[in-house]
Amino acid sequence: MADPTLKSVDCPACGAPITLRALGASVMVVCAACRSEIDVSTPEIRIIKRFDVAARSFDLALGTRGSLRGGTFEIIGAMMRSNGGYSWSEYLLYNPFIGFRWLIEDEGHWSLGETVKDVSGLNAGVSRIRYHDREYRKFVEGFVTVDTVVGEFYWRVKAGSRAWTADFMAPPYLLSQEKTETESTWTLLQYLAPGEVAAAFKVQVREPDGIAAHQPSPALETWKVIKQYLWGSLSLAVGVQLVTLFMARNLVIPLGVFVPPTDATQEVVVTSLHLPARRSLNELTATVAIDNGWVDLDYALVSKQTGESYELGNGIEHYSGADSDGPWSEGSTHASALVPALPRGDYDLVLSTTSGDSRGVPQNLPVVLSLRHDVAPWRNFWIACAVILGYPLVLLYQQLVFERERWSDSAFDPRPAQQ
Repeated sequence: MADPTLKSVDCPACGAPITLRALGASVMVVCAACRSEIDVSTPEIRIIKRFDVAARSFDLALGTRGSLRGGTFEIIGAMMRSNGGYSWSEYLLYNPFIGFRWLIEDEGHWSLGETVKDVSGLNAGVSRIRYHDREYRKFVEGFVTVDTVVGEFYWRVKAGSRAWTADFMAPPYLLSQEKTETESTWTLLQYLAPGEVAAAFKVQVREPDGIAAHQPSPALETWKVIKQYLWGSLSLAVGVQLVTLFMARNLVIPLGVFVPPTDATQEVVVTSLHLPARRSLNELTATVAIDNGWVDLDYALVSKQTGESYELGNGIEHYSGADSDGPWSEGSTHASALVPALPRGDYDLVLSTTSGDSRGVPQNLPVVLSLRHDVAPWRNFWIACAVILGYPLVLLYQQLVFERERWSDSAFDPRPAQQ
């Protein structure tokens, strides 16, 4: 059965056959052979303007059909437009049951557009537009010119015609106004992946160049996928840490004051202690009232049951003075060290020290010792948080770089100006 929307006519200028695909909706057609503009709005087909230059070749041929976003469309018209030496292609698609759509190709980026019917809330004179619960920001505006046109259209278009346009972006959407002396129209465009266009029309398309105004950020799209897992992982880490804090005994055991012997190489058993918790984390703290000097402390917790030794160390240094800027100090008079995974049992604390002042003279100052038994480990928690947040921070950096590159092509960058 023949399609009632199709009609074949001969070009009055060159005689080439022309198939009208939107009969009754189109008002003009541009001959693909000679580029003559032909009026088809009445039964008496007539030439509007004659051209002798062959039509420019487009990436997609007239008459090609493809399925996009739930509809099968045929390419019935194409034109090349430009703005200050920058050009792009626009294809008019038609489906007799759906109507017209626009397919835009710009530097390898593709968009599918539909004319906005209700434009009552749209105003191109502002920097932001609210439309269908999305906020659109102005990206570019200026005059555009039709350079080349072929095929049929539902309005009269010709090479050299100009219009004022203003584009507002809210990725993956773009609201575009086109205004002439006689009318103003708005089009809502949605970004298409190049692979979707290639699959729809069975053609090869080039790789995109740069970043389109309404191109979705890959980093932001990835974030939308992983954010639920991120919050779940952080919640799990916090939950585990809270349980650990609740179960930890956090028992403070004073160990007394230790006076280092004159022989710095001598190891001394400071005290004996009992650790009741199984496989516990312990924090050994030392405080020395030292100024303008240093103390190195070497500990060993020796199990009375097995003789196994668990060794650790602390370094303390503290300096102070005054200069032209006033008093100053650096360092600290206390330090702590962690002893992980100590088995339950009785232990001897063995200690040896070395110390010196700014001239290297030994200090031999008293050392106040204490031990917190079965403390909750925070290190693992912070490492887990760093691992969990590492990739999102990378995505954040990629997003900032992406947006900076996107807005580098716009005179309406909403970000604060760089000083």
